[in-house]
Amino acid sequence: MNFETLFGPVRQWGFLVKDLDEAMHHWKDVLGVGPWWGFRNVSMETEFQGQVNEARMNVGLSYQNGVQIELIQQTNSVLSPYSGFMESDQQQVFHQIAYFVEDIDQAVKDGERAGLTVAGICRTPFQRIYYMGAPWLGDMVIELMEEDRGMTEHFEQCAEEAQNWQGDEPFRLISL
Repeated sequence: MNFETLFGPVRQWGFLVKDLDEAMHHWKDVLGVGPWWGFRNVSMETEFQGQVNEARMNVGLSYQNGVQIELIQQTNSVLSPYSGFMESDQQQVFHQIAYFVEDIDQAVKDGERAGLTVAGICRTPFQRIYYMGAPWLGDMVIELMEEDRGMTEHFEQCAEEAQNWQGDEPFRLISL
């Protein structure tokens, strides 16, 4: 059983970064990826290694060939699915492959039957996100995101705009 059969197509590649602005500039200037949408000062409840904390972060989102690229910069020092990276000397690491799932509870059960274990959970007032790991994944995790119609429509609209992007307004982040 493969993950595409379980969860559908890969929708996102996620990276942890030390400096969101620097990372977005490199992705735009060196890799040609843009424009970047996102949010500054995001607050999210995280459950990780038995602790529940409020992680704060800046998040940048872009698209390449219909797949979302996510850059996450944790801005506080609480334990979270992202915090171990903050102690490393790396500037950016690959963190997750994400799938959008309609029934998150069923997807988690399916993932567990496929050999994954829950490595962390994030919650917003609108969504639950599960990170699932396995020894063969190393430090990378599988992200299962609760899907809703509005999120999917926004994803598709931004992916289409990125496909036709001509370099204008490269950074479109909102401060919360």
